[in-house]
Parts: sequence; C-alpha cells; structure tokens
Amino acid sequence: MNRIGRLVSFLVLALLLARAGRAAAQQGVFFTAGRVLAGSPEESSWRATIERDLIGPIGADVSFIAFPGGRPASGRLYGLGADLTLFSADRGVPTLFAGGSAGIGTGGQKKLWASASLGARMSIISVGPFRLMAEGRWRNLTIEGRDGFEVAAAFGWRGAPRARGPLLPESAGLWLPHATAEVLRANGIPEAKARLIDDVITTALESMGSPYVWGGTGDGDGGFDCSGLIYYAYRQHGVSLPRTAESQAKAGTAIHRELDLLLPGDLLTFAERGESVSHVGLYVGEGRFIHSSSSGVRLSRLSEEDPDGRTWLKKWVGVRRVIE
Repeated sequence: MNRIGRLVSFLVLALLLARAGRAAAQQGVFFTAGRVLAGSPEESSWRATIERDLIGPIGADVSFIAFPGGRPASGRLYGLGADLTLFSADRGVPTLFAGGSAGIGTGGQKKLWASASLGARMSIISVGPFRLMAEGRWRNLTIEGRDGFEVAAAFGWRGAPRARGPLLPESAGLWLPHATAEVLRANGIPEAKARLIDDVITTALESMGSPYVWGGTGDGDGGFDCSGLIYYAYRQHGVSLPRTAESQAKAGTAIHRELDLLLPGDLLTFAERGESVSHVGLYVGEGRFIHSSSSGVRLSRLSEEDPDGRTWLKKWVGVRRVIE
C-alpha cells in the first residue's frame, strides 16, 4: 500500500473510532530527542511539539523540527510538521500518528525539503501531568539518503481532555441526561438549587474520558481520582466538599439506600464488605452514576441486568445528599 493509501486508511479508522468515542485524545506539550537510523552515519533529530485534541480520540500535533546533520557536508534541516493523531498514549494505549513536515536546509543541502511519516508513541512513565514516552517513526524525505526509521524518547506535560458536549459513551451506547433540573424541581428541589445541581452534573460529564490519577482534582494534573472528580465538579460551582472518599461519605445528609429515592447530584458511596468507604460516585439519573475508576472517568449503572452494575450494587453502601 502506498503512502496515500496508508494515510486514507488511518483517517477512516480514526473517524470510525471517533464516532464510538471510546478513548480521549491528547492535550499538552512535549520535547523529543531522537536518532534517525538512515544510512551511515546515523544522525540525531530534535522536536518541540504542541498537541491538541480535536474530536473523540482524534488529536493533532504541530512541531518545530531540527535535524542537526550527522554526515560530512550533509547540512542541517529545519522545519515545521503536523501530525494527525489517534488515542492518548495513556493507560497502555499507544498514540498512532501520520503526517508531514517541510522546511529548509543549510550547508550542503541548502534547499527546500518535505517529509511524510507515520508511527506510534507509548507512555512509559506517567507522574501526575508529566509523561515520559518512547516513539518510533518511519520517515520519507525528499532529500536523497535521509529516509529511514527514527527512534526517540519524549518528555512532556499532558492536560485534561477538552469538553466534548453532552453525548457520552457508556457500555450500553450513547446516553445523555434527561432534563435534570426538571426532575429535581418535580421532587421538591427549589429552582436555584435544581439549576446548580444540573450545572454540577454537566461539569462532571464534561470530564468523561479523563484518566484516573491518584490525588487528581483536575487542576492541571490531567485526571481525577474518585473523590477528586466530585470535589472538582461541585467546587466549580461554589460548593465546597471534603476532599477524600471517606470524608465525603459523611458530607450532607444521609438518604436511605434505595434506587427509587435517588436524585441527580447525590453522592453514592461504595466499600468492600466489612471495610470503610473506598470509592464514591456522582448520581446523574436513570440508575447511572459518573465516577473515576481505574479505567478513567466513566458512566456506570446500578443494575442487576448489567455485569458491571451488579458488582457496584454489591459494593454500594450509602447515599449522601449535599444540596436539598
């Protein structure tokens, strides 16, 4: 398959996966130091990149590129590049990319050049918002003798994915909350508080796909832990809650643990049998709650008909109503 065919296939796959909405893209900056394994001797490469998410798992990289030149009289190459990316290089999922670059050379190669490339990068170490990644890229240049495979290490910062709107993925398909404020008003919640809870839930849902980060509260660390998500969603609208799951399990007013009594905005608490509360979620309506688990921020259901839902039902130990 030629380069154009490979790129078209990549774009089609990316669009199909974007419709599924199963994985976040990327948002941040990183610096890459590489080695181009083309000809003899090999040469180094340097790149500074800004990455942004576009839609679903699709993102874009824009880079400044430099090839210092490793051959006698080969000259240095400088340019700009752009890649279309797929996935977030997080939680064991590689980022796939394809794109091109162009620029000008110096010395013995003082002329315009262009390049097409494709490859993948994988996060090796993630600490809060910071990442250390490994990258492999096949590159084709218009300058003879400089085609080849490039291996590199990259270090950078990753932010939280951009909000994607109300349509959200879950195991049963796409779902959006139905008239949250109206449901609350119908259950005796005053207008102002109903709107407040509606806004809190919207903020939480906008974080769908963010990675799980221990201690994360959405403040530039690229993700959330379970209590950090609830803390963040309420804090964005002026409501202060305790920070940890165990302390949130004591916030507000206790509500009897029955599915029919739940209202959007309630805090659901979970625990292993005989142990203290270790997980919390935010109820959003229709048996669903949003939470940050090991797989990131997601929706789950309290349902005996759902294998995952049965697990959460067994661990569900309490309900706290923060706003009445």
